[in-house]
Amino acid sequence: MKKILVTQRLILNKDYYELREALDVNWGILFEKINFLPIILPIEYNFEKYFKSIDIDGIILTGGNDLDIINKNEISKKRDLYEKNLIKYAIKNDIPVFGFCRGMQIIAEFFGADFYEVKNQINTKHKLKVNKDSKYFNLLNRIDKVNSFHNYGIKSISDDILISATNEDGIIKAIEHKKMNIFGQMWHTERGNEISEKELNLVRVFFND
Repeated sequence: MKKILVTQRLILNKDYYELREALDVNWGILFEKINFLPIILPIEYNFEKYFKSIDIDGIILTGGNDLDIINKNEISKKRDLYEKNLIKYAIKNDIPVFGFCRGMQIIAEFFGADFYEVKNQINTKHKLKVNKDSKYFNLLNRIDKVNSFHNYGIKSISDDILISATNEDGIIKAIEHKKMNIFGQMWHTERGNEISEKELNLVRVFFND
């Protein structure tokens, strides 16, 4: 069974000061379906201890929270720093990284992306236009319409990154590193009444590649 580290969103309790971590319960359903073991990461714990104690097979960077470059605040800054350090560690140790929505954005920023505000990308669905050069072309091309819950898109990105897919309007919806096992998508596979088997298969194949 694949053992996957999973990051969480940060939420500030406004009734009294308490910074909390949270994860959509649907992530549990997703991991059950793909038969992977999720290992939830607390942000204030040294993540390197997990790698030294457990044979970790990969990292998932989940959604929630804007990037600090988009919406400057201490919570986003804290999460950005943590996840960038995770990506650095993963690159150094050849560990696969898969980003969902914000997870894709932090991967993109790590490799030097610029962002811009997009419209009509909240609670909607789009058909993917898949890049034939993508390593995951066949898997992405089988996916039907994907959901969308974001206000910012990637404007430009490093040459190290391949744009795997866009929507009908050219908004970037998936990216992959040209050499390393790093992939990001802007849609939430875990959301919805029924989780798409075709989307799940993309996650399975990525971590079993």
